Amino acid sequence: MPAPSVNLLKHHAAPRSVRRFLGYVRPYRRVLGLAVACGIVRYLVPLALPWSVKILVDDFLAPGSTMPHARLHLVMASLCALYAVYALASYWRSYLAGLAGHRVIFDLRQALYLHVQRMSLSFFDRERIGAVVSRMTTDIASAQNFVGAAFVNTVMDGSCVAVIIGLLFAVHPRLALVSLAVLPCYALSTYHLQKRIREKSRAIHRQLQEISGDLHEQFAGISTIQAFTQEAAEAHEFRTQSEEYFGTVMDNVRLQSVALGVTGFLTALGPILVLWFGATEVWAGRLSVGSLMAFYGYLGLLYQPIQRLTELNLIVANSLAAMDRIFEVFDTFSEVQERPQAAALPRARGEVRFEGVTFRYVGRGPVLERFHLTIPAGATVALVGPSGAGKSTVVRLLPRFYDVTDGRITIDGVDIRHATLKSLREQIAIVSQEPILFSGTIWENLRYGRPDATEAQVRAAARAAFAEPFIEQLPKGYDTEIGERGVRLSGGQKQRLAIARAFLKDAPILILDEPTSALDAESEELVKQALIRLLEGRTALIIAHRLSTIEHTDLVVVLDGGRIIEQGRHDELLRRPAGLYRRYAELSLT
Repeated sequence: MPAPSVNLLKHHAAPRSVRRFLGYVRPYRRVLGLAVACGIVRYLVPLALPWSVKILVDDFLAPGSTMPHARLHLVMASLCALYAVYALASYWRSYLAGLAGHRVIFDLRQALYLHVQRMSLSFFDRERIGAVVSRMTTDIASAQNFVGAAFVNTVMDGSCVAVIIGLLFAVHPRLALVSLAVLPCYALSTYHLQKRIREKSRAIHRQLQEISGDLHEQFAGISTIQAFTQEAAEAHEFRTQSEEYFGTVMDNVRLQSVALGVTGFLTALGPILVLWFGATEVWAGRLSVGSLMAFYGYLGLLYQPIQRLTELNLIVANSLAAMDRIFEVFDTFSEVQERPQAAALPRARGEVRFEGVTFRYVGRGPVLERFHLTIPAGATVALVGPSGAGKSTVVRLLPRFYDVTDGRITIDGVDIRHATLKSLREQIAIVSQEPILFSGTIWENLRYGRPDATEAQVRAAARAAFAEPFIEQLPKGYDTEIGERGVRLSGGQKQRLAIARAFLKDAPILILDEPTSALDAESEELVKQALIRLLEGRTALIIAHRLSTIEHTDLVVVLDGGRIIEQGRHDELLRRPAGLYRRYAELSLT
């Protein structure tokens, strides 16, 4: 299923993204509720201070006051006790809001990671790895701010504003109306600015994704960049992208600064109007000095949360843009879906059939067309043909990295689409042209396909792959760190580790994708000996350009244009005078 269109997302994604985000918040609603309660207490406690000032000025400091001093001490002691409560409430509000926010983001990141893991290879053909990583890190970090901003601070500040407005009307209704006259202007300016800020935030995330994708590609291919002396060109391209990103960021900063400036002006204008009108009320005898001081104190407390709400609006705008991008990935589904009634495939004998298989990549013509092939259990079949003939597609369809467009593939008579993906892929071991190794030790890489393997089993697999001699010569043996993608090992060493990993997995079906094409003669001979051992008793599909790799296979299948042109044993095909395979053989000898 294709990803939703960007235009559709612009109009409908925000409310839907928020609703979906709330699904991750729901399990922590009690924690957030406690955080909100503590926050409300934290913001309500300071409301006692302006009223205490009113009492102090009007009752205790007024000329001729007869109030006992003991009552003054009681009022001040009560204030100290309230601020002790304030300190405790501040701690729990901060801790609980942080706990809920980080748990929500932990769950969201895990869900996104599992979703991306289940995507078929076509998703990674379309998307850049750096862009996907950016959504799992930068975008999710931006979405985290939504929890504290929307669920804690907004409720706290909103409650505080409501209580303060009530107190303002209790002190002096007409003065309260004067102080609130600027609020409609505040709401209007915030509404218009937030919309533009959100658009800029979405552009910022998109540009940052592009930069992340380019950096991932450049650092992965740094040797090629240096070999072709393209450092300056790549640096220029990075600077151009960074300048564009900088311009968009500064546009967003400018809008945020305008929002804060407008809010700052309006929140300053309110108190000025209050002092102006309040002074006339005091002169007229309709308002006491203590009441004016209390009113002014409450007004300061009113505009503080209003100012924070403006800042929170900016945070929420950035969070919503990040949410849209996160759920765009969730709304992209793998073309390879496990059926609800899929059953676990028992250990296979290894008979593989391709029955009328047609396959095409999205937006392209057929790569395979009405492809038929039967591989008996335990047989070794080699696929030969020019680049683009469909060889790699055949071996990618077997473990369901892609699904056939038409026809079916069976293992022991069972359509692979009726089996669970896990049980299907457990039947297949793959040794590719460029073996994929991970940062970590040799132990960890060998155990990757079988984490419960014993030390004796790991060592036996390494010996079978002729890998143990070079492993024991390394500084720490099996505990040696091999670096990212095995960068500290030679090509032959990496290939032998990949074969050892296949030995350890002990799958009945084996895929070898040009396993010796990039090796020198000495390494190739060792790898070929290891492969001969590995092939014993297993069904195997081999892609190879070197005929020495496939001359002892049970069947050679020659592909061209997604169709089988020739098939037979190596020596049989060589005897065909006008055959494509014979031409390959002659070219390989020249």
